[in-house]
Amino acid sequence: MSRFIKTLCATALGICLLSASASAQDMPTADLLSGYLSRGELTKGEADFARRAPDAQNIAALGMLRFVRAVEKLGQGLHRYGLQPPNGLPMMPILRMPVPLNPNPETLTYEKLRAVYATFANDLAAADATLQKLPAGPVKLPVNLLAVRLDLNADGVATDAESLGSIVASLAMRPTARDVPARPWEVAFDRADTIWLRGYTHVLSAFLEFALAYDWHETYDAAAHLFFAGARASSAISAPVDMLFGRDDRIADVIALVHLIHWPVAEPARLLKAREHLKAVVTLSRENWKEILAETDDDREWIPGPQQKNSAFPGLTVTQERVDGWLRALDAFDEVLDGKRLVPHWRYKAGVDFNAIFTSPRPFDLVLWITGHAAIPYLKDGPVMSKADWAQWERIFGGQFLTYALWFN
Repeated sequence: MSRFIKTLCATALGICLLSASASAQDMPTADLLSGYLSRGELTKGEADFARRAPDAQNIAALGMLRFVRAVEKLGQGLHRYGLQPPNGLPMMPILRMPVPLNPNPETLTYEKLRAVYATFANDLAAADATLQKLPAGPVKLPVNLLAVRLDLNADGVATDAESLGSIVASLAMRPTARDVPARPWEVAFDRADTIWLRGYTHVLSAFLEFALAYDWHETYDAAAHLFFAGARASSAISAPVDMLFGRDDRIADVIALVHLIHWPVAEPARLLKAREHLKAVVTLSRENWKEILAETDDDREWIPGPQQKNSAFPGLTVTQERVDGWLRALDAFDEVLDGKRLVPHWRYKAGVDFNAIFTSPRPFDLVLWITGHAAIPYLKDGPVMSKADWAQWERIFGGQFLTYALWFN
């Protein structure tokens, strides 16, 4: 009888497990994705979708999870070394990421920080490679963006404080940031949005490749401690005897930071990759708008066409004139990347060959670029992007061209 009971229990347990597995397999892709994102189970979700049939829904979900996981890993890397973004100081965009405070950070070095950036670049490439394989078929993945959770401190628990809603509120990305986490911000991601996401991976990758192409260890040595608790200020810099700047002497390190942005070229091949990423952004943006303009539905669009409602950012109006203006701006940017149109500099009549900055690299010196001295080797005669071009874009986009550019990608 005892053996019979054990067998019966084992059979019942097996049936339950099989039933749970079957129910998970039968659950719609959108529901599965939303669940993994809202619970912060990104690694588990990635492994699950990697095993599933490679149809359009599953591949889109897998690509989205890999992108979000890339951001989570970046946050974990920054948290590990005690990122604490200071107010009012210049910083790279990545160093604005609001990660939880780390009271016991690991010691950071220049090489470790470069490794964090390199890992992020590799993870973005993996997300892009996944979405690039998107097959034919419908894509519709509703997600409440504010409910997405990231385990930014790598403690195994994605809390409400680590939700995208809290991050959005802390960055004040929406007009009513104070009550953003309490309201759903649901977007039904479709095929056009997968193209947009690919473009965004290339935007971030271009920035990362540009940074990694140069040797900025002197900047790191002088100012990393302003951003990371795990970075140590040079032992030669002790507390000042006379507080020239009051109780806070970090202004001296900020000055050193700006002065030491004189970076020798370390890996020139990365600059070529950065240019390739920027070219890809232009190509994918054109593909994205082709897909958007062909849509016949109107369902919680991330980027709407002129014929659709703007559910994501109701304050930003999308008209046909703005779409046409954006496509013309893409043409101009493409010409700039190819060196066919030059970038103006306030000091010269000739224009700067932006393409040559990537193909014929020289040390990057921020101050000398501002003064114009670093631009001299790249000056040449030819058609220059004019103030009239910028004024026209600003007129078309109601004085918010940069805002639309960040959104349209």
